[in-house]
Amino acid sequence: MKKTYILGLMLLISFGSIGAVAFTPGLPQIAQYFNISAHTAELTVTLYLVGYAFGQLLYGPLTNHMGSRMTIIIGALLEMLGSGLCILSNSLHIYYVLLIGRAIMAIGAGSGLTLAFIITSKLAEPDKAARIISLLTISFAITPGIGVFIGGLLLDYFSWNSSFIFMFIYGILILIIGFILPEVITIKDSKALNISVIIKNYILQLKTSTIIFGGLLVGSGTCFIYTFAALAPFIALSHMHMSPAQYGSYNFIPVAGMICGSLLANHLGKTMNSTKMIKLGLTIATIGVIALTLSMTFANHLYLSLFLPMFIIYLGSIFIFGNSSALALSKSDDKSNASAMKSFINMGSAVVIVAILSLLNNENMLLLPLLYIAFLIVGISCFKILLKKLR
Repeated sequence: MKKTYILGLMLLISFGSIGAVAFTPGLPQIAQYFNISAHTAELTVTLYLVGYAFGQLLYGPLTNHMGSRMTIIIGALLEMLGSGLCILSNSLHIYYVLLIGRAIMAIGAGSGLTLAFIITSKLAEPDKAARIISLLTISFAITPGIGVFIGGLLLDYFSWNSSFIFMFIYGILILIIGFILPEVITIKDSKALNISVIIKNYILQLKTSTIIFGGLLVGSGTCFIYTFAALAPFIALSHMHMSPAQYGSYNFIPVAGMICGSLLANHLGKTMNSTKMIKLGLTIATIGVIALTLSMTFANHLYLSLFLPMFIIYLGSIFIFGNSSALALSKSDDKSNASAMKSFINMGSAVVIVAILSLLNNENMLLLPLLYIAFLIVGISCFKILLKKLR
């Protein structure tokens, strides 16, 4: 695969994730600006994830009908529209305009995740695809961290809505990438957007156990990221009394874990199969969760007690993402709808978790490690089931 394509896919796969977290340093300021509680402010994360998850189901049929290139362009335009509404909410001082903007942003940015997997699976064989996805996760690692850093930096000089201006510019970049990446759907399906056809195709995918448990396995790793994005700002800013800029800077520590994990996974992928890679990832993540539990219990006043264990957890999670996705899609003939359903299950897991977080007391410092233990149990269970189904 051309290096230009890989670079474009790296930016594409991060489209939704950077949109989810770039504004999070401003969550406390958003709560103060709109005179709402922290739980209410977190709806901006929850609603985004809902739109992001359900948006995945749109892009499978849309890609089959209109092709990959036009689908990317449509997603970019929707994300830019949503970002514009978020910017406008600051002037109008209406919180619900911000929520609507976040939902539209999510639906548009959701194109990135599904299209990145569709294009990769179309252009490469399963083993090669797993290695490419490992490379793509380098961007998945870097861009959210850069987004949080930029969001924190902008917050020191401007208001909270400056992060949405940043995301509007990112949408323009994805629009350009849409014209650069190759069209991978050579035969378009004129009936792909027919409601009965969509329902039939997705029912078929729901009957495919490898898609279900593969999606849940990837989802366990995704829950690590979005739970951290939702809880960490309040832990760091409220309990540890970090500044937004400090929080953004320290976020590069877990990002470094993702980068190291991506490079290591790409290297080991040359000699290890996907099954062994996932086992290694789950083992590393378990070590990180144990470290986080101990540090949050005995040293929760230290900045590094939060961020160093996340380095280990994120390093391990990278082994899960690419290899689980490759395994889940390896037996599927309809890559577009299979990728969409897997991505929906993946992001749907994050939606459920963030929704639960809105009901819990996030003042408890042990909430983060306790949730991570639960994610590990789910991930390990789904991995064992997935292996049985692939035999």
